[in-house]
Amino acid sequence: MSNRFIPPANIPKSLWSQEFKKLMLPELVVQSWYQIIKRESLEVLAKQTAPRGFEGGASKEDTDKHLAWRYTGSSARVILSMLDPHEELSGIADTYASTFAGNKVFLVDIPSGSGAAAISILCILYELRKHNALPRHPLKIFVLSGEISDSAKNYNDDQLAQLAPLLEEQAIWIECESISWDATCRISTSDLIKKATLKSQGYTNKLLVLSNFSGFLEHHGKWKEARQQIENIFLHSRDVNSHAIWLEPQRKTIPRFVSRLLGLFANLFGGLFRNDNTSSSPHGHSYASTESKCQHPLKEHTFNVRLTVLRFELPERKKI
Repeated sequence: MSNRFIPPANIPKSLWSQEFKKLMLPELVVQSWYQIIKRESLEVLAKQTAPRGFEGGASKEDTDKHLAWRYTGSSARVILSMLDPHEELSGIADTYASTFAGNKVFLVDIPSGSGAAAISILCILYELRKHNALPRHPLKIFVLSGEISDSAKNYNDDQLAQLAPLLEEQAIWIECESISWDATCRISTSDLIKKATLKSQGYTNKLLVLSNFSGFLEHHGKWKEARQQIENIFLHSRDVNSHAIWLEPQRKTIPRFVSRLLGLFANLFGGLFRNDNTSSSPHGHSYASTESKCQHPLKEHTFNVRLTVLRFELPERKKI
């Protein structure tokens, strides 16, 4: 636990209530999300209960419903993975610690949707620095977002543009670019990889974040079409200090999905890691789950946050 991103005792009360054991979404997350909700006249929708099993889609209608119903849950899962108040995700906390300890970080968010993952990461960093839980060393972050829905991509871009000057108050400077990305398309993925390769020059710390993807890959039967693209992204993301974090809600199908991911990773990178127990993660990956409560920003009640998270090392060469 010595290298945790943030010890539970140091989590600000604005993010975690020790008394009620619940998370709170960062104020900046709520502000940026609600600004879009209000602009698009989605306030009533956001207060409704989402239909069971709703996962969204590429159309504006589905994007708006996902923004209204699922954005807060997506954000809460990212925040839970970073703060880990129950101390059940030590390997994940270590990854955030090592990544954001540097002064330049290249962050790839796919599929970005309306921006919940990257925006939550940025706002947690802001909040922790604001409350002196993290030092305010200058931090430059490049955010590359990949998303198939034009509406979601626009919502993501709008929020990042709004956040940029606010983040500078805590010595965080961001540069952002979004690209249309279809996980089943080789050309689209090639464009994403090319963009990431060019833009990441000079960034020694790299983090690839994939979230809320199992519904598309597993439930919609797109794993076979997307597998090669995911493999290529992993292969081309390798560097001295490069990791991938994959975040999913807990579902009955998740164990099978996790097995697929671990199999993919073993086939790609198994030869780069020592097959012994001298490391806390000898095979280059870790897998954990946790859950918590989170206060809904527009409702009186809390909602359940159930997280499954995988962490992968993406080494440049064999670990010795």
